[in-house]
Amino acid sequence: MTFKAALASNGFKPHNNRSKELVASKFHSSIRNVRIVVNTGTDKNTGKPIAGKQAQFKAVYINNQSQWRTIATGSYFKPGAFKSEIPSKLIAIEAGAESASSCKCGAKKFKAKSGNVVCANACWANKGWSSKKKWQGTKKNTSQPQKRTARTPAKKKAIRAEILQKRAEEKKAQEKIDEGKFTTFVPGQLVKIVEPQQNTLSDFVGTVIKVEHATGRPSTSKLMNVSVMWMHSGKTSRHNNYNTGTGTATYLVAVA
Repeated sequence: MTFKAALASNGFKPHNNRSKELVASKFHSSIRNVRIVVNTGTDKNTGKPIAGKQAQFKAVYINNQSQWRTIATGSYFKPGAFKSEIPSKLIAIEAGAESASSCKCGAKKFKAKSGNVVCANACWANKGWSSKKKWQGTKKNTSQPQKRTARTPAKKKAIRAEILQKRAEEKKAQEKIDEGKFTTFVPGQLVKIVEPQQNTLSDFVGTVIKVEHATGRPSTSKLMNVSVMWMHSGKTSRHNNYNTGTGTATYLVAVA
């Protein structure tokens, strides 16, 4: 299978970019306005590696001005190993996009050229404001200032309670989503592996011998590496506990 065919089989569409490098992308499996981009490090016409270039995944957020802002980057890998490495690399970058910080209006944050971490969208834009409306309102109010109703302590307390309740509900909803994506494993547990692309259990039973955080992930991340010793061979292999729900990821399932 060629590099282009491997990309197409995983839902990636090539970009019509001016650069000679083959670049492709597809939408994130569960987050709106986020695309997973792969810079292949190969010539889009010849398929040969480009000197000084390496293949890498990244996640970008598309803001209200249709600008692409990078919110997460993956590790480099060799183009020749794309077919075998795409499941784990794709899982890792999607998880990285999900764990990227969000601003108050729901858009993702990114690191600007200045080095500051800022929101991909101007949050006030989501409220229907515009610089023109804001200017007109200011001009009108200079001649006829409007009185502002003072908030009583009870009113402030009620508003604060409403905000906290909304945040708690949003957090609970996100945790419920995460529960379906990450499975918890412990050493000594018997497991089977789900075959990539088929979503079917293998015939081999193994024992979990180690559970550790994925390389480069923060301590709060739920993405874990699970080392399993297989009973049929005595060999140890490492997988992850992430489940996209699409049948395209490699993940573990406890034996019933």
